Amino acid sequence: MSKEKTRNGTTWTEARYEGFITSILRSGSRRWGPKYTTLKDAYTTTKINKKSGRLAKHYKCAICSGEFTSTNVQVDHIRPIGRNLDWNDFIERLFCEKDNLQVACLSCHKIKTKKEKESN
Repeated sequence: MSKEKTRNGTTWTEARYEGFITSILRSGSRRWGPKYTTLKDAYTTTKINKKSGRLAKHYKCAICSGEFTSTNVQVDHIRPIGRNLDWNDFIERLFCEKDNLQVACLSCHKIKTKKEKESN
């Protein structure tokens, strides 16, 4: 049975509250400087995007070494953030430095994340 508390004038389960806080932190991490540096360092060239026919910046995937447009890459944590952490550990792992970040294409990132979830 989950614990419930009144938060913001509404009854929230602990899971709902934790999900809300996690979402806010992840949203804030999108503006974390080392993420931009990691993406900048993975930049290869500007060339015609095959799908749109327009000029687009391309980035190298650290896993498969393919070149992809910015909409097809994500900045990934090399060492996963993990689950069941206290808030301090979660925040420290989420807002890490560049040495724990890499650019991965959507396909590689999806496969890597699935393997990480299966190993936990």
